Formats: sequence, C-alpha cells, structure tokens
Amino acid sequence: MTAKVAARTGVFLFESPLSSASWRIRAALVYKSIPFESIVSKQLGNLHKLTSPPSQIINTAKNEHKLPQYMAMNPSGLVPTLQIDGIFLNQTPSIFEYLEETRPMPPLLLSATDPVARARVRALSSIIMCDTHPIQNLSVLVKISNLRGREGRDKEMAKWAIEKGFTAYEKMLASTMGTYSYGDSLTVADICLAAQHYNGVAKYDVDMAPFPLISKVMETVYQHDCISKTHPPKK
Repeated sequence: MTAKVAARTGVFLFESPLSSASWRIRAALVYKSIPFESIVSKQLGNLHKLTSPPSQIINTAKNEHKLPQYMAMNPSGLVPTLQIDGIFLNQTPSIFEYLEETRPMPPLLLSATDPVARARVRALSSIIMCDTHPIQNLSVLVKISNLRGREGRDKEMAKWAIEKGFTAYEKMLASTMGTYSYGDSLTVADICLAAQHYNGVAKYDVDMAPFPLISKVMETVYQHDCISKTHPPKK
C-alpha cells in the first residue's frame, strides 16, 4: 500500500486545521511558494487508490489520524505528515530542515553563511517545538486530566507550559529581535511562535502582558501572507 501511495506525484499534506504543528507546515509551504493539497479524511481507507486527493482535512477529533492507513505513513499517529518528492516526512523540525535543504529560497533559517544566526533561529524554534508544544499537546493534557480523575484537557497545565516557554522566548528576543524574532526577516522561529501564540491566547487565555516583546513581534508576524493565509479557522 505505501509504495502505491508514494508513487503519486505532487505535494500532499496530511493535516488537521486546528493543529498548531500542521499550521507550521502550511505556513512554511506557502512561504516557499510550494503548491500542495491536503488529504481528505474520509478517503484514508482508500489511500492506495487515490491519484489526486481533493483538498480536505484529517479529523483528529474522530481519531482519523490513528487509522492503520495513516499510521503506516506516520508511526507516531500524529499530524502533520508531508508527502513530497515521493517520500513521507513527519515531525515538523525534520520537515522544516528538509524543505530548507531541498528548496533553500526563500530561506527560513537565514543565510547559510551565518551559522550563528541560524543557530539562534533554531534555538528560538526549539523553545516552542521542543520545550513548550509537546507538554501542552492535546494527548498529554487529556492524560493528565485522566490521572487526576477528570475529563477533558488539563488547561492549567497547558497555560503553565506556554507561559514557561514564552518566558524563555521573551528573554531571547531581548538580544535577537528586529521586526521579527531574529532581525528583520521572517524565519521558522516566527512560524513556530505564531502557532503557539494562537494556542496560548485563543485556547488557554494566556495573559500576554508579561511578554511585550513577543506581542510586538506578533504584530508583524500575523500580517505576513504565509501566516494570514494559513491561519486556523476562527471558532
């Protein structure tokens, strides 16, 4: 089955519209002007028959990302998965790196001749992708609630994780920011920050008053086409 799916040409993103990790990759693809389509969730059972999937989504609320057909492409059973160049890629950090290595312009990591700048951008991105988002991921928050004998997601834990991550990000911005997180060019750090900022404000009522530098950067980031055109649907 996988071989037949991989034989399809084009770029396809298996995603969920409210997933911040999915939003990161949508934004990166738009930023690099890479046309793509999303996979229709109801056709996951017939992936091996698809030749040109319509533009639709995976419904994570119905656990469609846990179907065997999807797990064959992404063993973690998480979104997103990107099919590009005949291969399947998962985990947003590795997808970012692949896009940067195979399609370097416009750059998401700044100039390859400035390793210090690229390291700083990676560090900012990692505050979100490694230190913050995994702790406030839905599956973790639901598990914590269950362990506490509750239903739903543990919003207190999510708020704590986001505020902790933003505190570190804010401190780094003091020495890196221009109009964006690092200087005056949008980078992968800004894409990661946008998704996490939306989670914090829209989902978990994080007070942004203690984070004036992040708030200032976000005024610019939200205006960028790759962010505004890929923003999750407002509930």
